[in-house]
Amino acid sequence: MKKLLYITFILITTISYSQNQISYEAIWLNEGMEEQYLEVEKFWSEIKKEAISRDLQSGWVVWKVIKNPDNEEHQKKPDYIVMNGFKDADQRKKQVNWEELGMEVYKGKLSKSKYKKEFAKWQGTRKKTSRFLVERLDNTEWKVPPGSETKVYFNGFQALNDDYENYEMKYFKKWHEKRMDAGDLGWWEFNKVISRSDNENKDVTHFTMDVTLVDNYFQTYPEATEFSDQMMRKHGAASRKRIIGDQLELKFVQFAQN
Repeated sequence: MKKLLYITFILITTISYSQNQISYEAIWLNEGMEEQYLEVEKFWSEIKKEAISRDLQSGWVVWKVIKNPDNEEHQKKPDYIVMNGFKDADQRKKQVNWEELGMEVYKGKLSKSKYKKEFAKWQGTRKKTSRFLVERLDNTEWKVPPGSETKVYFNGFQALNDDYENYEMKYFKKWHEKRMDAGDLGWWEFNKVISRSDNENKDVTHFTMDVTLVDNYFQTYPEATEFSDQMMRKHGAASRKRIIGDQLELKFVQFAQN
């Protein structure tokens, strides 16, 4: 798993500067279907690998959402989040017949009838799917040492005023970089929602992802000792509202360097 996580983060840093758009799929599974769902994604991993090699997209990652079984609010969260990365809108808009592409991938490995059966299995595993399309606005440099233990936090925010993006990119990013210098944080990215499915949360306008290197990450935020920093932090925090806060666990990944 450590190796897989590190490969994933190489993926993030490799495509972060060329990846302009990312599609998020939030997936709620039918009860008792997690094992079957993972089999579906394993099947799709080979198709996605071929799609990436043909320049149809730049990356594909499947994350499990970590939930506390004793927290009723956590049970409302999606079970998995799938991220499809694209270097630009033109790549994202390429027409792909996924069934035909998969048939090429599995030619000689599965019979036509077996392939069609496997291809259709995803429909029975999902209870609900909602989607966001985001564009990358900013990110830090990559500072995750090889072999590091990491935790991944995925946050959705609602911008409360027009200053929010500037607070994230011109102020909070500097504080994230201080945390990186202290060895607490390895990566931060900031994305803006440009479209969403009708069943998705209408309040979320932006997403961040933090790859942390310490267990007590939320208790290690640098202290604001100067009055100017105190005011910037106060008004910056007031420019947004957190709507989504998830911890993620990596399950599958494909990108051009695999």
